[in-house]
Amino acid sequence: MLNCFLGCEIKKIRMHLIDGISTDSLLKAFRKFETFRLNTHTEHEKAGTIQAFEYCFELVWKTMRRLLEVRGQILNSPREVIRAAALESFIDDPEIWFDFLKKRNLTVHTYQEKEAEEVLSVLENFSIEVKKFLNKIGVNEDVYG
Repeated sequence: MLNCFLGCEIKKIRMHLIDGISTDSLLKAFRKFETFRLNTHTEHEKAGTIQAFEYCFELVWKTMRRLLEVRGQILNSPREVIRAAALESFIDDPEIWFDFLKKRNLTVHTYQEKEAEEVLSVLENFSIEVKKFLNKIGVNEDVYG
């Protein structure tokens, strides 16, 4: 906390901006996802992990969309955004991200144990790909790691 001349306290705010776009919500969601991902022993923990994945995935593709908008590309669907993100070199392989999208769609529309296990099986790879994305857009590993 910093003290102002009137005796009030001002919180020191550290925002993470990339091209003027805040990545704070994404970074917070990713840290939470990682905590859940590393603790999937019970059914409740697995359910929480899947929900954290859904939320983190949403923030990743929407961050991609905002970064693309700054570059003049107005896109709406996750598939369009993922394709364009690959062309902008934000991500390496759009097919991997299409699979994450498919898994996210499974969890949003239905919840069955088979689908849950499918989603849980890609979470380590999702973590790796999100880290790559963050690095490519200029977020230092010490910020999210």
